[in-house]
Amino acid sequence: MWLANFRLKELTERLASRVITVTPSPTVIVERLQSLNRLETARLVSQHVVEAKSESEWLPSFLAGERLVLIAQVEVIAGVDMKEVSPKDIEVNGDKVVVTLSQPKIFSVKIDEAKTQVITRERGWLVFNPDKDLEREARLQALREARAAAIKSDLLPFARQKAEENLRGFLHALGFKQVEILWRTPEVTKRGE
Repeated sequence: MWLANFRLKELTERLASRVITVTPSPTVIVERLQSLNRLETARLVSQHVVEAKSESEWLPSFLAGERLVLIAQVEVIAGVDMKEVSPKDIEVNGDKVVVTLSQPKIFSVKIDEAKTQVITRERGWLVFNPDKDLEREARLQALREARAAAIKSDLLPFARQKAEENLRGFLHALGFKQVEILWRTPEVTKRGE
């Protein structure tokens, strides 16, 4: 009898108990996502061999020319700018959230100075002061090549995939059972801009 009363009491408590679910509002979600700032999700390191020359219009290179070869190691970081998320990008329906994000982009392209060096520098007989801009131009060329290589590679799709994985985990931790991530269509730049 006691056991039956105990089970009946437990059963009525369970039936009468309520489950309280608190769902963050879109504003709270936006604040949390924006606090991530730049969600860096992909990194590409590449080496570039760049040759730079300066020549005289009137004299041959062996007299007034200068040439250098630079090996530059460049790091490219990509990800999603979470500061661009606004309340209109968040749709909450019970335990489901739909987030629309901007396409991943390249955040930075920088030379690793410790792993970059001039391996060859040649000067013509009449060049007494080396051209200071020559090495700078070689470094700028290495940065341009690294950016172009990153865009052609799978860096941005990889950044997108990793951003989705990270955000799913983040939003599940906020209590959402279903998470859908959508991406804005890439903006097409007009010719001449």
